[in-house]
Amino acid sequence: MNSDTGIATDSVYENRREIMAWVHLAAGVALAVFITIHMIKDCCYALSATEAVLTLVMIFTYWKIRIGASLVVVEKTLMASAIALFTALVVFESIENTGIFWAAGMPFVAYFVLKSAHARYWVTFYVVELIAIAVMEVLHLLDTPYSATQIFCLVAVIFFYWVLAHIYKSQLEYRQKLLNQSYKSLEDQQQRMQVILDHSPIGIWMVDTNSHIQFLNRPWTVWSGISEERAMRLDDYTALFPGPLAEQARLSDQTCLQGDGVHYYREDFPCADGQKRTFDLIKVKLSSPDGEPLGLVGFAIDITEKLHAEIEQQALERQIQHSQRLESLGVMAGGIAHDFNNLLTAIQGSIELARLEGNLSQNIQESLGCIDTASKAAADLCRQMLAYSGKGLFKSECFQLCDLVKDMRGLLEISIGKHISLQLHCVSHVCLIQGDRGQVNQVLFNLVINASEAISPEQQGEISISVEQMQLQANQPVRFFGTELKPGSYNVITVEDNGCGMGDEVIEHMFDPFFTTKFTGRGLGMSAILGILRAHDAGLEVVSKPGEGTRMVVWFPQQAGEPEAVAASSSVPESVQGRVLLVDDEQAVLNVAKRMLERLGLSVVATSKGSEAVDIYNRDRAFDWVLLDVTMPEMDGVECLEKLRDINPDLYVVLSSGYDPESTVPGASQPNDFLNKPYTFQALKTVVEKALQCQSE
Repeated sequence: MNSDTGIATDSVYENRREIMAWVHLAAGVALAVFITIHMIKDCCYALSATEAVLTLVMIFTYWKIRIGASLVVVEKTLMASAIALFTALVVFESIENTGIFWAAGMPFVAYFVLKSAHARYWVTFYVVELIAIAVMEVLHLLDTPYSATQIFCLVAVIFFYWVLAHIYKSQLEYRQKLLNQSYKSLEDQQQRMQVILDHSPIGIWMVDTNSHIQFLNRPWTVWSGISEERAMRLDDYTALFPGPLAEQARLSDQTCLQGDGVHYYREDFPCADGQKRTFDLIKVKLSSPDGEPLGLVGFAIDITEKLHAEIEQQALERQIQHSQRLESLGVMAGGIAHDFNNLLTAIQGSIELARLEGNLSQNIQESLGCIDTASKAAADLCRQMLAYSGKGLFKSECFQLCDLVKDMRGLLEISIGKHISLQLHCVSHVCLIQGDRGQVNQVLFNLVINASEAISPEQQGEISISVEQMQLQANQPVRFFGTELKPGSYNVITVEDNGCGMGDEVIEHMFDPFFTTKFTGRGLGMSAILGILRAHDAGLEVVSKPGEGTRMVVWFPQQAGEPEAVAASSSVPESVQGRVLLVDDEQAVLNVAKRMLERLGLSVVATSKGSEAVDIYNRDRAFDWVLLDVTMPEMDGVECLEKLRDINPDLYVVLSSGYDPESTVPGASQPNDFLNKPYTFQALKTVVEKALQCQSE
């Protein structure tokens, strides 16, 4: 029992204090009535005196209850008064000796006022007191209006009523305990559910059939900017939404209440923070046991971030697919270029050998010239394909970017239309880069040609080429094609035109092989540029809009130092001597290379397999050097090189491939020289000279 509030925590009554006040008031009135009756009858003076004292006690305790006294003291006072009254009814004279009958109500009074655990002690005390009175009656120590037998009969009746009251009150208290536990469990569950609902990312609300809000959780109030109390005062919760959304909410509510199952839809809502959010909405009808609709419960799932993430994911997937497509095309282009280079090596070598025969007619010479021109064009296409795949021959040198642009000016001016003017702007200070001069020439040439083709013949066009030094910042919002650049210093070539410009879709596909917005059959073009930029650790920035022209910005890493001087070409003897081991899996290349080497005066042993070359050299080591193809089945050139070096670490080996040396020879065993395919008779003579010169030293 809580003495401060006056409410017993285990009581079946909602207001224990109020009940006790009325009990004391009723007891005082009843006692006063008994006193009045006794006075009228002119009897029972001893009992009346006792009742008068108890009446005053009841009035006093009633006042104490009203001023907030502890109910524990009040209850004990009440029970002591009951013991005194019921004892007086047995001991003193009563009207027609009926007092003994009233005394039988003692157990009910005790179990009404107190819990069963406490009431039994008061009843026990009263029973013991009655037994003592009966014994004293037998011993003639006390004279009462009743015999000992009557008192013992009263004890038996009280005992029976005691058992009944105890059973009833115990059951009542047990049920009260279960009820309190249920209330506590329900309260705990309600608190947990409130926490779950308030911290759920899903907005939840409940309305009745008249669109009155019955419940809102915290996310809903945050989105709407209105408290639950204020929302519950609204006649129609749809008044919180703008006109079209309110109508949509009413229609969806009506559809949900009239139908069965779950109602789904998606809607955009302006929220209290000013943002427009997208929600997946779910509404479920609530029905009574007899099927009557009571209202509905709704769930609002904010999918704004999810939709943004899906858009970003789709963009990333497109970018990955684009990169994978370019990578697969690069692999294919590299493979095709490799095979073509082998064919071109045989073709160009055969042309040069045929020309060395002499006594050729004019027609034959012209035919050989046409074949030579076509093979060189094919070789140029192979170089573009290898550049696109990132495996092209890379002759790295340090050179001045401005000098390269100035040297190409004449070629560029005659390559563009007469209706286009070419403007050149170079910085005065040195702009050095490290790379392949020929490949950088190709990048600039392709960019200028593309710019000229973007300008209509009816238009007075202008192409501007500028070279400058720029700094790339860490968070600079620039999208680069080719290579993702790191912050630092760069030498930048900008090619800008006033042509037709490009849209985002064209820019996205402009580096695909053979992609064009003009006539077909234009070759690799921009895709080859992409491969060159990757090989130079450079990036290309594209800025263009339809009708506003295009600006292509190429960022090359800035190089410190001085430009490299061009080495003078050495003289090559007409005829040399020596013995060479020739290895190539392509029979046509093997035959032509063997004939050219023999033409130079060398003794040649040729084989098409790397394993055979190892066996040959293991049996006969009288070779001055080895010319070895890189790409071969079973045992490739790199593995063959390592096995030959295991036999003779000082063996002079020249590797030959259409790929660049860095990508073809990644291991520790490096060749003495490298011959790029397709090679000419003159290039082969240079390799032969270097090999024999090293042997003579």
